[in-house]
Amino acid sequence: MNFSDHFGLTRVINLADRKDRYREIERQLELLGTAFAAGKVEVFPAARVTDAAGFPSPGVRGCFLSHLGVLQDARARGVESVLVIEDDLEVRARDVPRLEMVLKRLPERQWGMLHLGHILKLDDHGEATLERFDGAIQTAHFYAVHGDVLDCLIAYLEGCLVRPPGDPVGGPMHFDGALTMFRAANPDVVTLVARPSLGGQRSSRSDISFRGIEQVPGVKQAMGLARSLRRAITSRA
Repeated sequence: MNFSDHFGLTRVINLADRKDRYREIERQLELLGTAFAAGKVEVFPAARVTDAAGFPSPGVRGCFLSHLGVLQDARARGVESVLVIEDDLEVRARDVPRLEMVLKRLPERQWGMLHLGHILKLDDHGEATLERFDGAIQTAHFYAVHGDVLDCLIAYLEGCLVRPPGDPVGGPMHFDGALTMFRAANPDVVTLVARPSLGGQRSSRSDISFRGIEQVPGVKQAMGLARSLRRAITSRA
């Protein structure tokens, strides 16, 4: 099967002005054996906002709204499931066969949310597996949501937009934190995680927390070159 055939829809969140990340994620999709295709694998234009509106920063709010927009669109299309990818996803070539293996087994499992990439400290026993996980999960760069969960998840996320910061039910916050709070409030939603993580994130300039030093002429380009070199060295490991 084509990698994207395991899900009803795949969306890649990408800011229109981040052509560098678009080119990199195109190469990543090729490594996974798929490509952008209307109705199957599509870009979702990320939101760029200037007002934090209660979130930790405008970038955090833009990230939250982008993910929420993907889920709302998936529900409107009536898809069975949606895979959400951030444009800095990096799957190592040696992990592609393991990723294919766990996805082939996915239909055998009951699931509501699936995290294929994460930073959980789970031992690598060689053969990749999907395991149920009920704890907190940081990052949301490579995850899927089953269509049966979309209504309740979207309702919770939309509530975060109107509740005040720090609300015990959940107010404006980082998107991965909102997913964790939603899961804690809905333990019947089965969450599976890949053991080990099968997708990391490339080192690249963040649009969530843009550091001022990168605005100095020449520094941004130099830092970008350093990141590319570091990725090349790491990929050989």
